[in-house]
Amino acid sequence: MAFDMSKFGGGRWVKTHQNNVHTHGSLEPVLTILDVRGFELRDLFLIGINDNCGSIVLPTRIRAEEAAAALEPAYETQVHLMGRRDGEDVWATDYTRRALDGTTPSAFITDLTLKDGRWVH
Repeated sequence: MAFDMSKFGGGRWVKTHQNNVHTHGSLEPVLTILDVRGFELRDLFLIGINDNCGSIVLPTRIRAEEAAAALEPAYETQVHLMGRRDGEDVWATDYTRRALDGTTPSAFITDLTLKDGRWVH
């Protein structure tokens, strides 16, 4: 039996949707992409601050691979075993939005220019 994703619901910052879908962050665009690409929106926990990068926690490897396929090529994806919870495997699909040229920019600030013109890296 696959891990019960409803255990992720109920947190202060977690929004619960129909079909045992839980989100942490403003991730409606990612849900829309998954839905439009034919991924069944059920039994998942979508984590991220915005739609540029995050993780989708799923109860099976097959569902994690299906989520990755639905997000490609707009997102670079990686499927991995996230760990075990309550004696069952929990899988994740990590995703990062690709630029229009197909590259995947860093989600972290690597350098910036201050108002006084100094460059910090």
